[in-house]
Amino acid sequence: MRLDPWNVDEFLRFLVAVSPATLKAYEQDLNEFIRWSEKSGSAAPEVITRNDVDGWIADMQNNGNAQKTMARRISALRRYFQWLMSKKVIEKDPTAKVRTPKGPQRLPRPLQRSEIDQLFDESTPQNALELRDRLVVELLYGSGLRVAELCGLQEENLNLKNQTIEVIGKGSKIRTIPITAYACDLLELWIPTGSKAFDDGYTPSGRSSSGLLVNRRGNELGRSDVRRILHRLLRLKGMTERSPHALRHTYATHLLDGGADLRAVQELLGHADLTTTQIYTHVSREQLREMHRKHHPRG
Repeated sequence: MRLDPWNVDEFLRFLVAVSPATLKAYEQDLNEFIRWSEKSGSAAPEVITRNDVDGWIADMQNNGNAQKTMARRISALRRYFQWLMSKKVIEKDPTAKVRTPKGPQRLPRPLQRSEIDQLFDESTPQNALELRDRLVVELLYGSGLRVAELCGLQEENLNLKNQTIEVIGKGSKIRTIPITAYACDLLELWIPTGSKAFDDGYTPSGRSSSGLLVNRRGNELGRSDVRRILHRLLRLKGMTERSPHALRHTYATHLLDGGADLRAVQELLGHADLTTTQIYTHVSREQLREMHRKHHPRG
Protein backbone atom coordinates (compact mmCIF):
# COMPACT_ATOMS: atom_id res chain seq x y z
CA MET A 1 0.00 0.00 0.00
CA ARG A 2 1.44 3.38 -1.04
CA LEU A 3 2.04 5.88 1.76
CA ASP A 4 0.21 9.19 1.60
CA PRO A 5 2.67 11.61 -0.08
CA TRP A 6 0.81 14.54 1.48
CA ASN A 7 1.28 13.33 5.10
CA VAL A 8 -2.14 14.66 6.06
CA ASP A 9 -2.68 12.24 8.94
CA GLU A 10 0.67 13.17 10.48
CA PHE A 11 -0.14 16.86 10.14
CA LEU A 12 -3.51 16.39 11.83
CA ARG A 13 -1.82 14.57 14.72
CA PHE A 14 0.48 17.57 15.05
CA LEU A 15 -2.54 19.83 15.73
CA VAL A 16 -2.94 18.87 19.37
CA ALA A 17 -4.36 22.19 20.61
CA VAL A 18 -7.44 22.41 18.37
CA SER A 19 -11.00 21.22 18.89
CA PRO A 20 -12.36 18.13 17.09
CA ALA A 21 -14.54 20.38 14.92
CA THR A 22 -11.54 22.48 13.87
CA LEU A 23 -9.53 19.33 13.19
CA LYS A 24 -12.32 18.03 10.95
CA ALA A 25 -12.41 21.36 9.10
CA TYR A 26 -8.63 21.23 8.53
CA GLU A 27 -8.95 17.71 7.13
CA GLN A 28 -11.78 18.64 4.77
CA ASP A 29 -10.08 21.82 3.56
CA LEU A 30 -6.75 20.09 2.91
CA ASN A 31 -8.42 17.22 1.10
CA GLU A 32 -10.26 19.76 -1.05
CA PHE A 33 -6.93 21.31 -2.06
CA ILE A 34 -5.29 17.89 -2.61
CA ARG A 35 -8.12 16.73 -4.90
CA TRP A 36 -7.80 19.94 -6.90
CA SER A 37 -3.99 19.62 -7.09
CA GLU A 38 -3.98 15.97 -8.16
CA LYS A 39 -6.60 16.70 -10.79
CA SER A 40 -4.28 19.46 -12.04
CA GLY A 41 -1.34 17.03 -12.20
CA SER A 42 0.43 17.87 -8.91
CA ALA A 43 0.57 14.68 -6.84
CA ALA A 44 2.76 15.75 -3.90
CA PRO A 45 3.36 18.90 -1.80
CA GLU A 46 6.97 19.22 -2.98
CA VAL A 47 5.85 20.23 -6.47
CA ILE A 48 3.23 22.82 -5.42
CA THR A 49 4.13 26.39 -6.42
CA ARG A 50 2.68 29.81 -5.70
CA ASN A 51 1.03 29.70 -9.12
CA ASP A 52 -0.76 26.49 -8.11
CA VAL A 53 -2.09 28.11 -4.94
CA ASP A 54 -3.20 31.22 -6.87
CA GLY A 55 -4.94 28.99 -9.41
CA TRP A 56 -6.79 27.14 -6.66
CA ILE A 57 -7.94 30.42 -5.12
CA ALA A 58 -9.09 31.71 -8.52
CA ASP A 59 -11.10 28.53 -9.05
CA MET A 60 -12.76 28.96 -5.64
CA GLN A 61 -13.71 32.51 -6.61
CA ASN A 62 -15.06 31.44 -9.98
CA ASN A 63 -17.12 28.72 -8.29
CA GLY A 64 -18.77 31.30 -6.03
CA ASN A 65 -17.23 30.22 -2.72
CA ALA A 66 -17.98 32.59 0.15
CA GLN A 67 -15.12 34.81 1.34
CA LYS A 68 -15.30 33.22 4.80
CA THR A 69 -14.94 29.74 3.29
CA MET A 70 -11.96 30.79 1.19
CA ALA A 71 -10.30 32.47 4.17
CA ARG A 72 -10.67 29.30 6.25
CA ARG A 73 -9.27 27.06 3.51
CA ILE A 74 -6.32 29.35 2.81
CA SER A 75 -5.56 29.51 6.54
CA ALA A 76 -5.56 25.71 6.77
CA LEU A 77 -3.29 25.42 3.72
CA ARG A 78 -0.91 28.04 5.05
CA ARG A 79 -0.54 26.21 8.36
CA TYR A 80 -0.05 22.90 6.56
CA PHE A 81 2.80 24.23 4.40
CA GLN A 82 4.40 25.95 7.39
CA TRP A 83 4.41 22.55 9.09
CA LEU A 84 6.02 20.98 6.00
CA MET A 85 8.67 23.70 6.09
CA SER A 86 9.41 22.93 9.75
CA LYS A 87 9.75 19.23 8.83
CA LYS A 88 12.08 20.20 5.94
CA VAL A 89 9.81 18.36 3.51
CA ILE A 90 9.75 21.45 1.29
CA GLU A 91 12.27 24.26 0.84
CA LYS A 92 9.90 27.08 -0.06
CA ASP A 93 6.41 27.87 1.26
CA PRO A 94 4.06 28.35 -1.73
CA THR A 95 1.50 30.10 0.50
CA ALA A 96 3.90 32.86 1.62
CA LYS A 97 2.32 36.30 1.06
CA VAL A 98 -0.87 34.73 -0.30
CA ARG A 99 -3.86 36.86 0.66
CA THR A 100 -7.52 36.02 0.94
CA PRO A 101 -9.47 37.72 -1.88
CA LYS A 102 -11.70 40.49 -0.63
CA GLY A 103 -15.36 40.05 -1.30
CA PRO A 104 -17.96 42.81 -1.46
CA GLN A 105 -17.85 44.83 1.74
CA ARG A 106 -21.02 44.50 3.76
CA LEU A 107 -21.63 47.30 6.21
CA PRO A 108 -23.92 46.97 9.22
CA ARG A 109 -27.27 48.67 8.72
CA PRO A 110 -27.11 52.17 10.22
CA LEU A 111 -29.54 52.90 13.01
CA GLN A 112 -32.50 55.05 12.05
CA ARG A 113 -32.79 58.43 13.71
CA SER A 114 -35.80 57.17 15.63
CA GLU A 115 -33.65 54.29 16.94
CA ILE A 116 -30.93 56.74 18.01
CA ASP A 117 -33.56 58.79 19.87
CA GLN A 118 -34.77 55.60 21.53
CA LEU A 119 -31.29 54.42 22.52
CA PHE A 120 -29.88 57.68 23.86
CA ASP A 121 -31.18 59.00 27.15
CA GLU A 122 -30.17 62.52 28.18
CA SER A 123 -31.38 62.28 31.78
CA THR A 124 -28.82 62.21 34.59
CA PRO A 125 -27.35 58.69 35.05
CA GLN A 126 -28.51 57.05 38.27
CA ASN A 127 -25.20 55.39 39.20
CA ALA A 128 -21.57 55.03 38.11
CA LEU A 129 -22.25 51.88 36.05
CA GLU A 130 -24.97 53.63 34.05
CA LEU A 131 -22.68 56.64 33.62
CA ARG A 132 -19.88 54.51 32.19
CA ASP A 133 -22.23 52.66 29.84
CA ARG A 134 -23.79 55.88 28.55
CA LEU A 135 -20.32 57.30 27.92
CA VAL A 136 -19.40 54.24 25.85
CA VAL A 137 -22.31 54.58 23.43
CA GLU A 138 -22.10 58.38 23.33
CA LEU A 139 -18.46 58.29 22.23
CA LEU A 140 -19.05 55.51 19.69
CA TYR A 141 -21.91 57.36 18.00
CA GLY A 142 -21.21 60.99 18.92
CA SER A 143 -17.57 60.91 17.79
CA GLY A 144 -17.51 57.87 15.48
CA LEU A 145 -14.73 56.14 17.40
CA ARG A 146 -13.48 52.70 16.49
CA VAL A 147 -13.90 50.26 19.38
CA ALA A 148 -10.11 49.98 19.79
CA GLU A 149 -9.83 53.78 19.93
CA LEU A 150 -12.48 53.95 22.63
CA CYS A 151 -10.82 51.22 24.68
CA GLY A 152 -7.43 52.94 24.51
CA LEU A 153 -8.59 56.36 25.74
CA GLN A 154 -6.73 58.05 28.60
CA GLU A 155 -7.87 61.08 30.59
CA GLU A 156 -5.06 63.16 29.08
CA ASN A 157 -6.61 62.60 25.62
CA LEU A 158 -9.53 64.85 26.57
CA ASN A 159 -9.88 68.58 26.10
CA LEU A 160 -13.27 69.39 27.57
CA LYS A 161 -12.75 73.13 27.17
CA ASN A 162 -12.45 72.74 23.39
CA GLN A 163 -14.86 69.77 23.31
CA THR A 164 -12.32 67.58 21.52
CA ILE A 165 -10.68 64.24 22.05
CA GLU A 166 -7.35 62.91 20.76
CA VAL A 167 -7.36 59.30 19.57
CA ILE A 168 -4.72 56.95 18.23
CA GLY A 169 -6.12 55.27 15.14
CA LYS A 170 -4.86 52.67 12.68
CA GLY A 171 -1.17 52.88 11.92
CA SER A 172 -0.68 54.77 15.22
CA LYS A 173 -1.97 57.92 13.52
CA ILE A 174 -3.20 60.55 15.96
CA ARG A 175 -6.23 62.67 15.14
CA THR A 176 -8.24 65.20 17.11
CA ILE A 177 -12.01 65.01 16.74
CA PRO A 178 -15.00 66.79 18.28
CA ILE A 179 -17.05 65.31 21.08
CA THR A 180 -20.68 66.18 21.68
CA ALA A 181 -21.85 68.61 24.36
CA TYR A 182 -23.65 65.72 26.03
CA ALA A 183 -20.45 63.62 26.05
CA CYS A 184 -18.71 66.56 27.74
CA ASP A 185 -21.43 66.67 30.40
CA LEU A 186 -21.00 62.94 31.06
CA LEU A 187 -17.21 63.25 31.17
CA GLU A 188 -17.44 66.11 33.65
CA LEU A 189 -19.44 63.75 35.87
CA TRP A 190 -17.08 60.82 35.25
CA ILE A 191 -13.66 62.38 35.76
CA PRO A 192 -13.94 63.96 39.22
CA THR A 193 -16.30 61.52 40.96
CA GLY A 194 -17.93 58.93 38.68
CA SER A 195 -14.74 57.03 37.89
CA LYS A 196 -13.83 56.68 41.57
CA ALA A 197 -17.40 55.66 42.43
CA PHE A 198 -17.21 53.00 39.73
CA ASP A 199 -13.90 51.71 41.07
CA ASP A 200 -15.26 51.60 44.62
CA GLY A 201 -18.62 50.07 43.80
CA TYR A 202 -18.07 47.84 40.78
CA THR A 203 -14.46 46.62 40.76
CA PRO A 204 -14.01 44.32 43.80
CA SER A 205 -10.31 43.77 43.03
CA GLY A 206 -9.63 47.44 42.40
CA ARG A 207 -8.49 49.27 39.27
CA SER A 208 -5.39 47.97 37.49
CA SER A 209 -5.56 50.20 34.40
CA SER A 210 -4.95 53.89 33.77
CA GLY A 211 -7.56 53.81 31.01
CA LEU A 212 -10.35 56.37 31.00
CA LEU A 213 -12.96 53.58 31.05
CA VAL A 214 -12.51 50.18 32.71
CA ASN A 215 -14.48 46.96 33.12
CA ARG A 216 -15.62 45.37 36.37
CA ARG A 217 -12.27 43.62 36.75
CA GLY A 218 -10.58 47.00 36.81
CA ASN A 219 -8.91 46.39 33.45
CA GLU A 220 -8.99 48.50 30.30
CA LEU A 221 -12.22 47.93 28.39
CA GLY A 222 -11.97 45.23 25.69
CA ARG A 223 -14.03 44.61 22.57
CA SER A 224 -16.20 42.02 24.33
CA ASP A 225 -16.89 44.48 27.17
CA VAL A 226 -18.02 47.16 24.72
CA ARG A 227 -20.26 44.67 22.92
CA ARG A 228 -21.86 43.55 26.20
CA ILE A 229 -22.45 47.15 27.27
CA LEU A 230 -24.19 48.04 24.01
CA HIS A 231 -26.25 44.86 23.95
CA ARG A 232 -27.38 45.44 27.54
CA LEU A 233 -28.54 48.98 26.72
CA LEU A 234 -30.33 47.81 23.58
CA ARG A 235 -32.15 45.07 25.51
CA LEU A 236 -33.22 47.58 28.17
CA LYS A 237 -34.77 49.67 25.38
CA GLY A 238 -36.40 46.63 23.76
CA MET A 239 -34.22 47.02 20.66
CA THR A 240 -32.51 44.49 18.41
CA GLU A 241 -28.86 43.69 19.18
CA ARG A 242 -26.38 45.55 16.99
CA SER A 243 -22.59 45.58 16.78
CA PRO A 244 -20.64 48.47 18.33
CA HIS A 245 -19.21 49.20 14.89
CA ALA A 246 -22.74 49.88 13.66
CA LEU A 247 -22.68 53.08 15.74
CA ARG A 248 -19.59 54.29 13.84
CA HIS A 249 -21.33 53.50 10.54
CA THR A 250 -24.38 55.39 11.75
CA TYR A 251 -22.23 58.38 12.72
CA ALA A 252 -20.76 58.58 9.21
CA THR A 253 -24.07 58.03 7.47
CA HIS A 254 -25.89 60.68 9.49
CA LEU A 255 -23.11 63.22 8.85
CA LEU A 256 -23.38 62.65 5.10
CA ASP A 257 -27.18 62.68 5.23
CA GLY A 258 -26.90 66.05 6.94
CA GLY A 259 -24.76 67.47 4.11
CA ALA A 260 -21.24 67.01 5.55
CA ASP A 261 -18.33 67.16 3.09
CA LEU A 262 -16.94 63.74 2.18
CA ARG A 263 -13.34 64.73 2.88
CA ALA A 264 -14.27 66.16 6.26
CA VAL A 265 -15.94 62.86 7.15
CA GLN A 266 -12.82 61.03 5.93
CA GLU A 267 -10.72 63.06 8.38
CA LEU A 268 -13.14 62.55 11.25
CA LEU A 269 -13.17 58.79 10.70
CA GLY A 270 -9.41 58.55 10.28
CA HIS A 271 -9.57 56.86 6.87
CA ALA A 272 -6.30 56.87 4.96
CA ASP A 273 -8.11 56.47 1.64
CA LEU A 274 -11.13 58.47 0.49
CA THR A 275 -12.54 55.42 -1.30
CA THR A 276 -13.11 53.84 2.12
CA THR A 277 -15.24 56.81 3.16
CA GLN A 278 -17.15 56.73 -0.14
CA ILE A 279 -18.75 53.47 0.97
CA TYR A 280 -20.93 55.55 3.27
CA THR A 281 -22.30 57.62 0.41
CA HIS A 282 -23.74 54.35 -0.93
CA VAL A 283 -25.29 53.59 2.46
CA SER A 284 -26.69 57.11 2.58
CA ARG A 285 -28.26 56.74 -0.87
CA GLU A 286 -29.78 53.44 0.22
CA GLN A 287 -31.35 55.22 3.18
CA LEU A 288 -32.88 57.81 0.84
CA ARG A 289 -34.20 55.13 -1.50
CA GLU A 290 -35.75 53.28 1.42
CA MET A 291 -37.39 56.50 2.64
CA HIS A 292 -38.80 57.09 -0.85
CA ARG A 293 -40.13 53.53 -1.10
CA LYS A 294 -41.70 53.77 2.33
CA HIS A 295 -43.30 57.22 2.17
CA HIS A 296 -43.96 58.16 -1.46
CA PRO A 297 -47.37 57.09 -2.84
CA ARG A 298 -45.70 55.66 -5.93
CA GLY A 299 -42.52 54.49 -4.19
